[in-house]
Amino acid sequence: MPALLLHRMFTPDQLTTITEQLARKPDRTQLVEIDGTPVIVKQLEAPLKHWGYPVLNTLASVLRQPMLRAVPAPGSSAAQSIEIARLRALAAAGVSVPEVLHVTPHWFAISFLGATSIDQLLRQQPEKGLYYWESGLQAILELHRLCQTASQCFARNMIWHEGKVSFIDFEDNPSSVMPMASAQARDWLLYLHSTAYILNIDAQEIAQHFLRYLQQDGSDVQEEVMRAARTFGWLRMLPKQRKPWGRDVVSAQAAAQVLHLAVRELKKRS
Repeated sequence: MPALLLHRMFTPDQLTTITEQLARKPDRTQLVEIDGTPVIVKQLEAPLKHWGYPVLNTLASVLRQPMLRAVPAPGSSAAQSIEIARLRALAAAGVSVPEVLHVTPHWFAISFLGATSIDQLLRQQPEKGLYYWESGLQAILELHRLCQTASQCFARNMIWHEGKVSFIDFEDNPSSVMPMASAQARDWLLYLHSTAYILNIDAQEIAQHFLRYLQQDGSDVQEEVMRAARTFGWLRMLPKQRKPWGRDVVSAQAAAQVLHLAVRELKKRS
């Protein structure tokens, strides 16, 4: 294992507790209690193969949208190395992420920040949806101000912890295959894609709030997002009904509708 991954914190007895639980349950990610403190243990997964990568990269080139480039998620020890390196780099930069507690060649442990995601809060507390949603927007903005980016910036990977948003799940690194501005623009779009269809708020209002936060980001990031908005705005014509079309269709439709309205809003202001 690379020197970067060598880290030991648990005692032999604590390691025995983890080993015994991993032997009982096959789940790749598990919550384990160590002397009364819950921690997350992530085991290696099988190496991943993604046959669609060339298609995505070709589409990114044709549409001139770098953020569409495939971001390799290799699985196995390579994914573990990426996630540990990213968690440490993000923590050093001041981003709220889980702390790396212990690393072995077959699994690693991180601190547990709770099980309540922004996605869950938007669904379970719709009356406070705007508050939690804007908390996610603010967290993304602060992440970018630290010159960092998420991996998969979906609402399910943003944890509400001690009154603020923390980020999880870093098995890939978008900035390794695209400019940082593209990776950060990707954060905004993935968050919108994962939330716009859940919010019980008028699309025009969503667009105005979205722009308010986006326009505090770097001009290059704003340009990337709005170029994507102009490219994919036509997706607003997709069906709005989840049945029989499914979540992917309605989430794309809702996000595209907001992006289309954001473009119109900017035109009105100029």
